[in-house]
Amino acid sequence: MQRALPALLFVIACGSSGEAVPTPDAQPSGWQPLITKAWQLDPASETTSDLQLVTIESEIFAGGIRPIAPIGTHHTVLAKGAGDFSGVNIVYASGVGTNELMFPPGVGMRLDAGMLLGLQLHIFNTSEQPLTGTSGVEIFHVDPSAVTEQVDLLLAGPSELSLPPGEKTVSHTCTVTERQTLFALFPHMHQLGTHFKTTVTVGGETRVLHDAPYDFSEQAFLPVEPIVLEPGDQVTSECTFFNTTADTVEWGESSTTEMCFSILYRFPAGGGGC
Repeated sequence: MQRALPALLFVIACGSSGEAVPTPDAQPSGWQPLITKAWQLDPASETTSDLQLVTIESEIFAGGIRPIAPIGTHHTVLAKGAGDFSGVNIVYASGVGTNELMFPPGVGMRLDAGMLLGLQLHIFNTSEQPLTGTSGVEIFHVDPSAVTEQVDLLLAGPSELSLPPGEKTVSHTCTVTERQTLFALFPHMHQLGTHFKTTVTVGGETRVLHDAPYDFSEQAFLPVEPIVLEPGDQVTSECTFFNTTADTVEWGESSTTEMCFSILYRFPAGGGGC
């Protein structure tokens, strides 16, 4: 059974009227905005629950995706619908410094006509001046006839953390329930993260996908050689934190809390979770 992500990650506070995305036939191939939201934030403040809604007017196929993330954008999460934010509904997630991601040839993301999308923004202003910007998501339009496999996300990581002062390493193993192919990894922690490791266990053999120091300001999607997981295979996320505060830090979406997620693009869409 697909594990629903904690509701805290996708709190709904406000929304638009659900404006429609223009028909892709009226747009050239290439990068086009999918959904955006303008925002303004007071000095030394943050918002973790700013939601923008949009309805897809005509079927769209995307061969790539990237964030619109001016200074102040901590992370964005794009999901299908306005209230059911389970893992299988997530379309995209990004953090500080996230790069564009192009899908492999023949692989694409299908967004159906009439589909409602919700963009959840976490904006964090650490300056002493008001901050304004427009954040969102762009997609790379492709010809539907070129798409033979459809993609979505697998999120592998714990929904609870408790980090006392000092160093601590947390490990979480996700066992998949259906056959799926992984092709990109997005390691995600917050400001106390110092090292991130993702491994996959396939047929009893373990392979390291990523093992490196973690930099909160450079959260990149990492292409990986496509790897097929069968039911019973596993993804393990291992996160090392150094809590420099005097208090225990818990799981949460604020920059002053923490997360540990291996966010993986895979196909086929709906390939089962953890």
